[in-house]
Amino acid sequence: MPVTRLEICTEHLSIDQREELLDAVWTALRISPGMVTADGNVELVLSQCGGLARPEDTPLVRVNDLEYRNVTPGRLVTLMRRWVR
Repeated sequence: MPVTRLEICTEHLSIDQREELLDAVWTALRISPGMVTADGNVELVLSQCGGLARPEDTPLVRVNDLEYRNVTPGRLVTLMRRWVR
């Protein structure tokens, strides 16, 4: 099974926003940036997403090739429930 890549784009993201998203991922999956879940299904990455991330779209999260804009920690948890096996 392929690994699901969860990517949090860091452009225009405040430290508080970043930490809130990372806390949500940690609570749900018990991984930090650069880690893969124990079952090998999900990888978490912080990255510069280039021109994709506009200030009005942040926080921007990518799951494999799908982009999600204006992602709150609560919405991120909902998204993770959809694709975490």
